[in-house]
Amino acid sequence: MRATSRSAPGEGRASIVEAGYELISELGYASATTARICARAGISSGTFFHYFPTKIDLLVGILEADATDSKLQAEALNSLAAESAEAGLQAWLEALLEEAGDPHLAGFVAALGAAGRDPRLAELLADAASLQEKKLEAIISAGQQQGLWRSDLAPGRLAVWVGVIADGLLSRTVEDPNFAAVQGADELRDLIDRYLAH
Repeated sequence: MRATSRSAPGEGRASIVEAGYELISELGYASATTARICARAGISSGTFFHYFPTKIDLLVGILEADATDSKLQAEALNSLAAESAEAGLQAWLEALLEEAGDPHLAGFVAALGAAGRDPRLAELLADAASLQEKKLEAIISAGQQQGLWRSDLAPGRLAVWVGVIADGLLSRTVEDPNFAAVQGADELRDLIDRYLAH
């Protein structure tokens, strides 16, 4: 999950998504009332309910906004990796570290767990994991074609394990507020480089 781009108060759906993400992360799912979200977004309750009939719908909207951003990022990474897989991997790592550095990440993950079960949330989270793997697979495939990385395993298999490293980083970030992923960026890059090396 990444922070959404900053929008001005009263900009409708985007401002609700941003305010909702921040408040749900800061206060928890139950305490982030629609009134508080409306106040932070600078919109009326009527505008809120026009876009999101329930708070669960807002959670879905937050994940959908993140999915849209992730798809755009995947396209950009694919283009970059086609030119230079190393540059593509570096851009992917920077995005991962940016996500790990998001001060709202841990709170939002906790809020998702507290929100109850909704099949739309589960589907969006599964789609996000799949897209992450596809991004990595495209970068690794490009690197293999460019002769940079090992080719004894298929790109998809290598992507699974690099994804495990990424998931571990994000899990540690969520579970340990003192863990500073950005400070270990060089070690993370070294770990992935060693795994992908011939």
